Amino acid sequence: MVLSPKLKWKINHYGQTLEERLEKIGSFIKGVMYRQKVCPACRALVDRKEKICPFCGERTSLVPRRGAGRFLAYVLPVQTRYTTLLMGANLVLFGLTAAAFIERTAGGVNAETIFGSIDSYALVRFGAKYGPLVAGGDWWRLLTPIFLHPSLLQLAFNSFVLFDLGPSVEQLYGSQKFLVLYVISGASGFLFSFLWHPYSVSAGAAGALFGLMGTMIAYGYRNRTSLLDSGNSIYLRWAIYGLIFSFLMPGRDNAAHIGGLIAGLLFGAVVSDMPSVTRESIYFWKTLRTIITILVIVGFIMVGLRQRT
Repeated sequence: MVLSPKLKWKINHYGQTLEERLEKIGSFIKGVMYRQKVCPACRALVDRKEKICPFCGERTSLVPRRGAGRFLAYVLPVQTRYTTLLMGANLVLFGLTAAAFIERTAGGVNAETIFGSIDSYALVRFGAKYGPLVAGGDWWRLLTPIFLHPSLLQLAFNSFVLFDLGPSVEQLYGSQKFLVLYVISGASGFLFSFLWHPYSVSAGAAGALFGLMGTMIAYGYRNRTSLLDSGNSIYLRWAIYGLIFSFLMPGRDNAAHIGGLIAGLLFGAVVSDMPSVTRESIYFWKTLRTIITILVIVGFIMVGLRQRT
């Protein structure tokens, strides 16, 4: 069948018109679907063109287009910001504690002082949990020990776990909830340790790390799918192996580990990972993060002031 030129033109014109309409519909659907994005800090829904979250004031774009900010975004990405900062804080404080220990003992820098354990005197001086001081009113010693480590080996092990587990939790719950979870789990662990061993000295981030594991375990059980079940079993094995290892190794603060794990399980069971949909919820977590940050800073200030008295 031979089509007339006029009919061919109509068919081609209709096809082009239909294609243009479909393209416009597709663009409209994409515009509606991607009009909003999730802030990586507070998990609020914001306009996709927003570079700064109007609710929490954090940067919403992961990588700036140009300049020094682009380099810093790779070094300190938004979705793993607090994981990176915590690792840096642990490293700096370990260096300061080790330097004070070496200076007090008049020892040189050698394998024994680097890889060996820092003594209790230096740890308590920098804010480690010590029952009699906590009972005497040093409440900050439930917060400051989270960022101290008695040996380079323990620091390396905890840093590896934080580097492997922290980004997953921070991206799932957002930076603000992640920091709240980390500090509350660590503080709960040392509170549990104070009640269990009221005269012991302890420090380390293990309680906070067990809190992250507990939260992921609770999250997996709240959202049961085949994929999450496999991931949940991994975190459950981590927690079990970690507790077994801590009970077998001498000098481990098992009470802090159990306390942190319980706090993480409760956090994961109660707190939702869904983005905040109300301004009140966004400001609640922003305020709680700010309060916890201030308490930690005040805690280390108090430790410094007590050294001078």
